[in-house]
Amino acid sequence: MKISYFYTCLVVLLIALSSCGSSDEEPEPLPESFVRFKVDGVQKEFKLSSQPMGFSFDAGGPVYNAIAVMNGNPADGTKNFVSITVRSETPFEAGKDYVMQTPISYGGMDMVRILFTYSDEQGNVYNAVLFQQTIAGIEIKDDAKVRFTKITDNWVDGNFDAVTMGPVTTTGLRNTELRVTDGVFSLPLISAIP
Repeated sequence: MKISYFYTCLVVLLIALSSCGSSDEEPEPLPESFVRFKVDGVQKEFKLSSQPMGFSFDAGGPVYNAIAVMNGNPADGTKNFVSITVRSETPFEAGKDYVMQTPISYGGMDMVRILFTYSDEQGNVYNAVLFQQTIAGIEIKDDAKVRFTKITDNWVDGNFDAVTMGPVTTTGLRNTELRVTDGVFSLPLISAIP
């Protein structure tokens, strides 16, 4: 009698454990990392791996920084990439527009809020890094906007647009305007902010 009770309990326990161990639900996969945008209307997309955005705090500013370099071919970091740096006085928020031409004070000096760089497939570099102004012989049209649409402990989604000038050369001439529009990114997030 004791042996049959023991086996009955063992069978019930094994059935219970086997029903807990198998599940029809698959574990939720990690989202795919990517950046997608248009350059003068031409669609570009990079599937990314191991290319995160970093959030950090610079006490010297003091400013919060969000930095990402999204490279279409990580084996060649000299072309086919987008680099974005966003500066803020407060921690980054989803749903808030960060606009390049709205100055941010860094160590008492006004600076642009966003630094944006695009490099094409040939390695020609176009920047949006300056305040808009007209200087004799050159009109600076640089502009950029970034919006974080979702921020979690380990992931960040957002969108962006920019007016870039270039190509950057050793002579400094920047006479071609490229418009980067409809930008969307989804990246792992590394946060160095306590």
